[in-house]
Amino acid sequence: MLEKEIKNHRIIIKDADSNQTIADTAVIRYNSSVNSVIISAKSVPAKRSYRIYAFIFAESYLYKCNGTIREMKRGDEIEVFLGKYETMEDRHAVRYSLVLEGIVEGGYIDGKEIMFPSPLPVKTVNMSSTGILIRADDGCFQKGGRYALLLKTNIGELKMQCEVVRITNSDGVTADYGCRIRQVQRGDKEQA
Repeated sequence: MLEKEIKNHRIIIKDADSNQTIADTAVIRYNSSVNSVIISAKSVPAKRSYRIYAFIFAESYLYKCNGTIREMKRGDEIEVFLGKYETMEDRHAVRYSLVLEGIVEGGYIDGKEIMFPSPLPVKTVNMSSTGILIRADDGCFQKGGRYALLLKTNIGELKMQCEVVRITNSDGVTADYGCRIRQVQRGDKEQA
């Protein structure tokens, strides 16, 4: 693992004991001498220490690590000790099961967000570094359409601009919508 391939790239950190996501942020720096990364302190809820596993979405690979967070704060930063890690193949093909409730608040026309009169409920099926698969009522979304997806997670809200690239498993009641993630905005838990 090299700093140039992971710096400023996405890292998802989960508490190994509870399997809860405790951070979804970006790598600020990498220290190869102790195999650790520095992330923003506001990304992680305060606790004495964590046993963690992390996924780092590097330039060409996905790294899966088993490590610890032992010292909670150094100013505005936290050091995450990655410990043992494995390199997973072609990160674009790796998808992770992710079941969350969410809503689609609106769509985009000529780059402008247009809110729906009533948000449409959705459930996530899985997610990768560049895409998300959602399940919703059949016929809700059109291939090529861009939509404003809002997911509620245990660490706050996640708002995404998604483009539907495929529609599968349509049974007349529900369908699966494969979406490319165009933009992501994170909200603090206090804003949720």
